[in-house]
Amino acid sequence: MSRISFDEPWTFGGHPWRSLKDTSFGVIVADAQGDIVHVNERAAELHGWVRLAVGPEDYSRMYSIFTEEGRPYPSEDLPLARAVRKGETSKHARWVVRRPDGSRQTMQGSAYPVVDDEGDQVASVLVHDAIGGVTAG
Repeated sequence: MSRISFDEPWTFGGHPWRSLKDTSFGVIVADAQGDIVHVNERAAELHGWVRLAVGPEDYSRMYSIFTEEGRPYPSEDLPLARAVRKGETSKHARWVVRRPDGSRQTMQGSAYPVVDDEGDQVASVLVHDAIGGVTAG
């Protein structure tokens, strides 16, 4: 069984990082089944909270994710869900998060499937950050 290491070097889109903990971007990691297993401090700050063990069918509802037009973002279309379920890489996607205090934050990010040395998908990662300021709810 492959294990995910958050302290070892990772490379996304050709850009190496010393570790997932050593970045100024929000990072959310889902295991091979799609359950969220890691949310770094920046992602928690961006979203206003941390919720682990959320599966791909619930990403949108549990993290209050909307399209830029204000409609609920279908979970199956979110970049992390597409990486989990289809092994797709999504780059520069945008969405809006409604934070627990009612404020809204537009995000932009990319999601990647993570494969082990045998080529088996063992995880998926969403790397994201805020675009613009927080708006009142």
